Amino acid sequence: MKVNHVFIISPPFYSHFEPLLALGKSFLNKGKEVTIACTSDFKAQIEEAGLNYYELAISKNKNVEKAETTDQPDSEKERLEEFFASTRIGAVETLITQSRHRQKDMLSEPEELIEKIAEIDQLFAVDLYIVDILSYGVSLSLYALDLPFITFCPPHPNTIPEKNDYYGVPKNWPSAITVQNEKLEELKEVSRQTQENFTKTFNEIIKENTRKNKTIDNAFRLVSPYGIIYNYFDFDENEKDKEMPARIFMGHSFEEENLDPNWQKKIEDYEEKILVTLGTFLSNRADVLEKIIKSCKIYNPNALIIVSAGGQVDKLKKHQSSSVIIEEFIPQKALMKDMDLVIFHGGCNTFTEALFYGKKMVILPFSSDQFNIAYDAERKELAEILDPNNFREKDLVRALVKMKDQLNPELKYWSKISRDRGPDYAVTELLRKLN
Repeated sequence: MKVNHVFIISPPFYSHFEPLLALGKSFLNKGKEVTIACTSDFKAQIEEAGLNYYELAISKNKNVEKAETTDQPDSEKERLEEFFASTRIGAVETLITQSRHRQKDMLSEPEELIEKIAEIDQLFAVDLYIVDILSYGVSLSLYALDLPFITFCPPHPNTIPEKNDYYGVPKNWPSAITVQNEKLEELKEVSRQTQENFTKTFNEIIKENTRKNKTIDNAFRLVSPYGIIYNYFDFDENEKDKEMPARIFMGHSFEEENLDPNWQKKIEDYEEKILVTLGTFLSNRADVLEKIIKSCKIYNPNALIIVSAGGQVDKLKKHQSSSVIIEEFIPQKALMKDMDLVIFHGGCNTFTEALFYGKKMVILPFSSDQFNIAYDAERKELAEILDPNNFREKDLVRALVKMKDQLNPELKYWSKISRDRGPDYAVTELLRKLN
C-alpha cells in the first residue's frame, strides 16, 4: 500500500488526542503529509506541530482538560455525574454504568458522520486513515465506505475483546479488587446487551449505507484488516511478524519534555518526590486524593508530594504547604523523570510514562481498562495495587515502603523495551508491513 497522506481522526478526549498527536508527528518525520481531524480545542497544538488541521466533531462527550469543567451538553454532564457516583460504590458498579452509557456517548449521529467522512475522502487524497478504537462511529463509517484505515488502541489491548470475551469486563482482576460473583454476572449480562444493541445498530447502518453485504458479528471487534497499533506493552507475546492484521505494541506514545526552571526550583531540594494523579476524569475524587496526601505525609514527612487535582484544588488547599504542591494541572511528562514514586489510577498514559522512566508505582484502579492494567502491573511486579474505595492510610504507607525497598529487574527490563520503541518504531513497523 502506497502511503503519502495520513488522515488521523481524534476523539475530543485529551488523553487520547495526545498519543495520536505524537503518532502524527512520527508520520510527518517519515515524510508523510499528516492531517488531524478533531474539535477546535486542539487546533493550536496540531498547527504548532506542523500538521494540517481539519475541524470535525465526532462525539457529544468531551474531555479536553478537566472533565467537570469541559463545555458539553447537560445530558453528558449528567452521565458524568452518574459515573462519578458509581465509582464511589465499587468496580463492578462503575463498569456497569460505563457499559450502559456506551451507546449514548460513543455512537453519536452515525449517519451524519458517514456523510462527513465521505466528504473528507472526496476533498482530500487520503491514502490511510488512523482511527481511535473508542471512536466507534468513525470505525463504522470507514468500514461502510470501504476506506483503508488503521486501528489505534490507546487503552489496554483487552479493550478490543477476544471472540468469546465480554466487552468492558476484565479477563482478570487485580487481587486488591474484590468482585462478587452475582455482581460479575450482572456486569456480563449488561455487557452482552450493550454488545447486542451496538452490533444491531452497526449492521442496520451498514445495510443502509453500502451495497455490499458486510454485516459484522461484534461491533466492539470491528478493527482494521491491515493493522492495530497498541499504546502498550506486549506482555503476552502477541506480536507476530507475518499475521494480519499486523499487531504493533509501541510501548509508549509521547515525547519527552523538559521541566521549566520554575518547577525545577520547586523540586530540587527534596531527596524523595512523589507524584499523585488520578487523571482528568477521576481527579473528581477529592476524598481519595485527600487520603493519599495524608498517607504520603505519614510515609515520609520530608518528601515532596505533587498532586494533580483538576477542579478539586479548593477542597484540598488545607493540605498545601512548601512540601505539598496541589495544582489543577501539572506538567506530568516533564516531572515524571524526576519522581521516585508515582501513585495513580491505572490510566494507560500515566502507566506508559512511568514505565518508560522506570518509576515505582502504586495503582488505585477505578474504571474502564484500569483493572486490566493493574492486573498486568501486579503479575509483572511493576506496582502495588490498592482498592481506591477501601484502602486505609496504613495500607498505602505499606505499599510505598514495599515499592521503595524493592529491587525489580522487570521494571528495568520493560523500561528498556519502552525506550527502544515508541511512535517512531510503530510508524516504521507499520509502513514496512503495509509495503
